[in-house]
Amino acid sequence: MRIIFILFLFIASLSADTQKVYLYTTEININNFKSLKVGFDAYLRKHGNYEFQPFNDKKIFEEYLKENDAIVILSSWHYLKIAEKYNLKAVSVAQKKGSIYDTKILVGQIGASLNGVVTSAYDKEYANDILNVITAGKAADLSVLLVPKEIDALMSVGFGMSKFALVSKDSFSALQDINPMLAKNLTIYSESKPQYRMLLTYNKDNDKKNDLISILRDMYSSNEGKNILNMIGIDGWSKLSKDDLADLGGMK
Repeated sequence: MRIIFILFLFIASLSADTQKVYLYTTEININNFKSLKVGFDAYLRKHGNYEFQPFNDKKIFEEYLKENDAIVILSSWHYLKIAEKYNLKAVSVAQKKGSIYDTKILVGQIGASLNGVVTSAYDKEYANDILNVITAGKAADLSVLLVPKEIDALMSVGFGMSKFALVSKDSFSALQDINPMLAKNLTIYSESKPQYRMLLTYNKDNDKKNDLISILRDMYSSNEGKNILNMIGIDGWSKLSKDDLADLGGMK
């Protein structure tokens, strides 16, 4: 599978004259990889010589950042770790339900002790990092098991297949709406401070950059654009303020 993915990236890289949009986020698993690329490419090509390239491997994603000029979409957690190394500059933050922030929570059955399996749809390094912070370093007895989606993580706890789920507060609220009987047996054990949602960034200045950023920011205004944004779990992009940029390490 990895060989096929690398070949796919190599073929995509042959069109080197196009302005690329890269996406890799530690917060979601893209299970509709082909559909997302096809839909995103079709949308972008209506506006110019642009191409979308999603990644499902963090190492390969970062290797491409070393060599290529691109607009880059990634989680704020990942951005803070690599922005300086890869010269990334944040310009917008994802918005969902009117908020640019997300809170991660540890959810479990009522009365559970802090040990056992934690299901999560996040990158494993990211999941372990969050667990260590929100449990005040008491996550040694917790083992992360990756699942495709956040709803899968919650359902596995609800049906007793894991002890805890590490998910966004948004996802738990959605479960409370769609399956209140299951959700009522679950409780929040700990939660993170509000975090910025995924970021829209770039790594090199060029003539096409501002036009492409404007195109991406305007996606919410059409049904086609909204559908594509929904595939990556957001409603649109919000421009970062000076205070936001300062919170993200002073990048401009």
